Amino acid sequence: MENTKLKKELIHAKSKRPSDFWGYAIATVSILHGDFIYRIDGYLVTHAEPYLSKLPEKGIGLFLLFAGVIKLVGLISRNKYLKKISIWMLSAIWGGLSFVSITYSFGTGYPDPYYIFMIFVLVACLRVSSKGDYKYDA
Repeated sequence: MENTKLKKELIHAKSKRPSDFWGYAIATVSILHGDFIYRIDGYLVTHAEPYLSKLPEKGIGLFLLFAGVIKLVGLISRNKYLKKISIWMLSAIWGGLSFVSITYSFGTGYPDPYYIFMIFVLVACLRVSSKGDYKYDA
């Protein structure tokens, strides 16, 4: 005897698994922004408070590239561990970049909408972390 109700519930539960759209979006933005920060010397430092002028721009750019690539590889290979580690790394770095941008925009710098972009990506990272979009059930 076949339990069709159970099959329908299983199909419905499987379809409720969050999509990886936000994961791909975060990975893509992180890779592109990391490449931009790495290639353009002085961009991040000019958008930071004077007391943060010693920021390791190249290191931050490479970290964003590295974490974004790990996130992308985790999404493509559906590796739960890579997705989890990369979203934690990306949440941390985007949180730091948001802090730097906010302190500049409302500190000694001129009002700059750059912080809105940073906060948007940070919120997307935190959404993926809280919703568990990095989970994968085979």
